[in-house]
Amino acid sequence: MKKSNRLTVYIIISMLAGVILGYFIHTQSSPAFIQSFSTNIKLLTTIFLRLVQMIIAPLVFSTLVVGIAKLGDLKTVGRVGGKAMLWFITASLVSLLLGMLLVNFFKPGEAMHLPLPDSHISTGIQKTALSLRDFVGHVFPKSIVEAMANNEILQIVIFSLFFGVGTAAIGEK
Repeated sequence: MKKSNRLTVYIIISMLAGVILGYFIHTQSSPAFIQSFSTNIKLLTTIFLRLVQMIIAPLVFSTLVVGIAKLGDLKTVGRVGGKAMLWFITASLVSLLLGMLLVNFFKPGEAMHLPLPDSHISTGIQKTALSLRDFVGHVFPKSIVEAMANNEILQIVIFSLFFGVGTAAIGEK
C-alpha cells in the first residue's frame, strides 16, 4: 500500500474510532464522567489549535518571500498580484452571493421561534469608529516580531511583500 493511501486509511480509522468512543462515552457513562471527560478532552483541541496557529505566521512569511523573490522583476510580481486580487475579489463576491441566496431560500433557524433580544441590551462589544490613521497603523507593523507574536496575518503579508521585493531586487549572486 502506498504511503498516501496508508494515511487516508489511518484518518478514516481514527474518525470511526472517535465516533465509537463518543457513542460509548455518551451512552454508557454517568453525567459527571461525561462532564469531566469533555472538560479534559478540550485540552487536546486547545493544543492542536495552538500548534496550527504557531505554524501559520512563519509559513505565510516564507511562502510569500520565496514566491516574490523567485518571480524576479516587479512587473511580474504586479501582474501576478493583480490576478490574485481579481480571483480573490471574484471568489468573495460569488461566495457572498451564494450565501445570501441560500439563506433567503432555506431560511435557517426560522422554525426555532427564538425571541429577539431588546435593541437596547448591551452586548459587551465596544464600538469604535475606524479612522484612516487607525487603519494604516494596523496594516503596517511596528515590528515583524510583534506581528508574528500576535499572529497579525495582514501585517505579516505587508512585511513579506516588502521583504520579498527587496530580496528580488538584490538579484542572483
